[in-house]
Amino acid sequence: MNYRIKIHQGWIILTVGFITLLVAYGIRIGAYSVLLPEMIRDLHLTKAEAGMIKSAFGISYLIFSPLMGLLTDLIGARKVISFFCLFLGGGSFLMGYAESFIASSLFFFIVGLGASATWVPITTLIQRWFGEKKRGLALGILSPSYGIGFGMMGLILPLIVSRYSWRMGWQLLGILGLGLIVLNGFLMRDDPKIIGIYPWGEDVTPKETSTFLTRMSYFEVFKTRKFWIIGISYFLISFGVYTIVDFIVTYGTLELNISYRISSLFITLIAFSGVAGGFILTTISDYISRKRSLIIIQSSITMGIFLILWAGNHISYLIFATLFFGFLYGAIWPLYATCVRDYFPRDMAGTILGLLTIFYGVGVMISPFLTGYIADTTGTFRWAFFLSGLGSLCSAFIIGCLEKKNVGK
Repeated sequence: MNYRIKIHQGWIILTVGFITLLVAYGIRIGAYSVLLPEMIRDLHLTKAEAGMIKSAFGISYLIFSPLMGLLTDLIGARKVISFFCLFLGGGSFLMGYAESFIASSLFFFIVGLGASATWVPITTLIQRWFGEKKRGLALGILSPSYGIGFGMMGLILPLIVSRYSWRMGWQLLGILGLGLIVLNGFLMRDDPKIIGIYPWGEDVTPKETSTFLTRMSYFEVFKTRKFWIIGISYFLISFGVYTIVDFIVTYGTLELNISYRISSLFITLIAFSGVAGGFILTTISDYISRKRSLIIIQSSITMGIFLILWAGNHISYLIFATLFFGFLYGAIWPLYATCVRDYFPRDMAGTILGLLTIFYGVGVMISPFLTGYIADTTGTFRWAFFLSGLGSLCSAFIIGCLEKKNVGK
């Protein structure tokens, strides 16, 4: 007998999204964090200028993310992701030819434009392809993608730098980014309804109320208390964690005088522990609620940041602290994505997540410049790291003010 195993299209979408985010986060976090010490030396950058390169990315991400969410709802994620990966890959490739602070900032601004078309469209799409009780699972499976993506950079890029240069690292990643155009163009699909199937794990007779499915105007969105609570919390946690993620390698190399190859492993530890944490904590959130999960995780992240400060240049302590921080870090972003689907109409998920990403973008934009400026002024990253810990704690407090989620989905 001929047995055929039929794979639900949702799992193919999830796989393509996984690969896309793996490459995108390898570029936007891993490459920047790992290659930054070498760029500082070669281009004679101050720490503030080095931070401003990432701020240029944040500005672009801030400007274009709302547009990507809207375009995802209007024309579909497949077209949005495929087209803008041209900027993700092209900007990364050009980073390998940067000869100055200005050129680096311009090219990373282009990378930010491309990156803005990955996280929001992909997480929006995944939630359309999986049922309500399986969204946490799906995003938990998706979450290791960005951890593996930038975690691999801590292993691979130091080898490329030692054999060639930091420029070759950017160029190779640029080629991978351009390859995403083909992958998404051929395999992505926008909605299970189009091909006449239900989301994976959803009851064939889903009970949805017309109230929840009613679209909201921008004015109505901005009037809602929950939008501002989620958004401000999103800003504070992005500010808090990216201070650590962006500068942990530079902190180890230039301040603690730990070798570049060992310092690069700190970003790998954060990333790979985040793979486990993202899956475990996001799946648990299906049962204990997104709100309670975020409060616990973000409060604990503050503890993780303070542990990194306490560890100093004791490598064994730093390893433990970065593992603890990373385990918690991995679950944050998918939990905010599921918050959007839990608290707002499904047909506006892309638009709402895009608008909320403004808050995330502000955090990404402010964090690296402020961190670099404080480090230049005080001669240490420790004060900036302490400030990031307070930001994470405030994020937990604010998300605790969120009311119960909408019912009757």
